[in-house]
Order: sequence, then structure tokens, then C-alpha cells
Amino acid sequence: MTSDTSSPLSDNLEAILKPTGGHKEHILKTHSQPKGKYCLWHRNGEPTHWDNFGLMGECRDCLAEIQRGRCTVDVCNFELDTYWTVRNFWLKVNIKGPDECWPWMGATRRNNQETVAYMPSPFHSAKTQSASRVAFWLSRGYTGKYRVFHQEGCDVLCCNPLHLRIKELASVPQPTEITTINLSYGNIFDRAKATVQEE
Repeated sequence: MTSDTSSPLSDNLEAILKPTGGHKEHILKTHSQPKGKYCLWHRNGEPTHWDNFGLMGECRDCLAEIQRGRCTVDVCNFELDTYWTVRNFWLKVNIKGPDECWPWMGATRRNNQETVAYMPSPFHSAKTQSASRVAFWLSRGYTGKYRVFHQEGCDVLCCNPLHLRIKELASVPQPTEITTINLSYGNIFDRAKATVQEE
């Protein structure tokens, strides 16, 4: 790895992913009374993706999934209360073939050189992010304040997860395929009933 891609995140990925100070036991004890910050990938009733963040707000549970190659566009990965936000984001992306750029069709600024997508985050005061950052969060994992870049020669409006990079994760293999593309949550009412019954 060259010095320009070296960072605490890429150099110490294993240490960052390792729970510290009885983290797992702490989560199991306190999960019945949830508090603190949640990652987008948190599921009710599961002791992951909450209060497990690094210095840049990256979710350590997501980093573990990114390291294993997760790359999926599936609204069913998220809770019902965030479903509409996730689905509305992907509906503004022109999803094409896996090797093509996926242009953002939503709001832009600075003569179409910057994208603007609605997506609240526990570590950003603004409710909007760049579309490429949101696409990375929703397909690969929540990486907090780390900046997302496009691969060389990519369109500035592109949201194809296979074209997106985080320099600090240069040591992690880039996924070669998107395992799922699913923008349907199925019967929302049945899912809502199942969620209530589980709780």
C-alpha cells in the first residue's frame, strides 16, 4: 500500500473491528433499553449496528461486512421506518448494468457537479449528503464521515456501488458484483405486523 492511502482506518482495520472492554456483554445487557446512536443497518431486536462506532463515526459492524465483501441494493436490509427514505433514494438513481455508471437523477448544485440526497445520519448535522456517499452507505455499509470517491473515469453523478471507493479502505478488496438489486419491500402491512409481534 502506498503512503497516500495509508490511514488509521486501513492500517488498523482489525483493531478497529475488535470489540473493546466487554462490548458484546455490554450490548446484551443494555439492548432491552436501547439508547445511543444507531447505524442505518441496525435491526430492532438485534445487538448490532448501534453504539459501536469508530473515531470518524464509521460503524464497526458495517466495516466487518465491508471487509467480507458486502455489496447489495436491497430495501429489505433496512427497518420499515427507514424504508421510504432508502427506497426514495434508489428511485432517484438510474440503475443500469453492473459495469455502467448509475446517474443520480435527483437534486444537484454547482452546475451538476455536486449531488444532494436526503439521508439523516447520526454523525452529520445536515440531513443531506452526496448521493455517492448515500449509495455507499446503503449498499456496502455505514462509514460515517469518511469521504466517498468515484473510480477513475467515472461520471461525477454516478451511484453504482462497484464504482465507489473510500481511500482509507484501499486495503479491503473491492467487490466484483452486486449480489442483490431489490427495491420492493413486499407487503408492508404484513412486515409491520411481524415486527410488532417480534417486539
